[in-house]
Amino acid sequence: MPSFVDAHCHVRTPIDDTEDSKFEIGNDGEIIRCVMSTNNLDWEKVKRLKGCGDQIIRCFGIHPWYSHLFSNGDVRKVEHYADVLDYKDESEFVKLLNHLPDPIPIELYIRKEFDTNSVMVIGEIGLDKLFRLPESGFYTDGEHPLSRVKVKMSHQIFVFTRMCQLASKYDKPVSIHNVKSHGQMYDICKQELFNNVSIKICLHSYSGSLDSLKSFWLKEYGADRIYLSLSKWINFKSLEDAKNLVSILPVGSILTETDYPIDTFSSKELKEKLQFICIHLQEFLKLDSVDEVKSLVLQNFQNYIGQE
Repeated sequence: MPSFVDAHCHVRTPIDDTEDSKFEIGNDGEIIRCVMSTNNLDWEKVKRLKGCGDQIIRCFGIHPWYSHLFSNGDVRKVEHYADVLDYKDESEFVKLLNHLPDPIPIELYIRKEFDTNSVMVIGEIGLDKLFRLPESGFYTDGEHPLSRVKVKMSHQIFVFTRMCQLASKYDKPVSIHNVKSHGQMYDICKQELFNNVSIKICLHSYSGSLDSLKSFWLKEYGADRIYLSLSKWINFKSLEDAKNLVSILPVGSILTETDYPIDTFSSKELKEKLQFICIHLQEFLKLDSVDEVKSLVLQNFQNYIGQE
């Protein structure tokens, strides 16, 4: 029986680096997981995942929601955050500043933490025009009210571009987050990734237009380089929209994902989400069984990460 593929999942981001970062997840052989990192805190957990064998794919990335935590060079804390955050209320900025850590120089972070032998994918990386910082300074466990402060797009673009350059240098596939930044995202990928034909791109929980997907990503890069990991909570909110999306996708571009933290939800819950997607893919693709869908997705995933 083929394994499910969770091509885009997470671990929880702890509040600080004092939490024990060693933990085990069940390895029943039923799910192959591509586990994203989004910041320095969850990276400590991702790189120490235990008991997973070949069922775990480690990813190294900086998510746009955490891009403000990284600086371009060795910059003083106040100067850095004043430069990269977009705010109108000085008192709100000062309040946030009390919660924010000293910024991490991005080049130092890459040099210290990135290991081409253990990292198979660069992700999660991307751009997001809509998100606002929580009043706690960055997203962690628990719920926090949102501030009115955003990370400037110029800084998000700087971080995203640098991570694309890292992927291109080491021939690593990328897993991309994109909210309302589709034109900028495409332009950066074209500049940094297009000419390296070995780079595969996964557009995770794709929310752009079908026309852009057909006319730009699939047409320019080709079906052998573009993958979409489909999630229940974004792509299958509407079965009609899901069917329309799948109808224009080459079958070799289809992946499945949960986008959930694997250390919060049980394997049973995560399998149910993947099973839901596979059941509907069987219907949309007119395949004979869910196992046939799982085999298709597994082959696509192996192609994506370079294990053809």
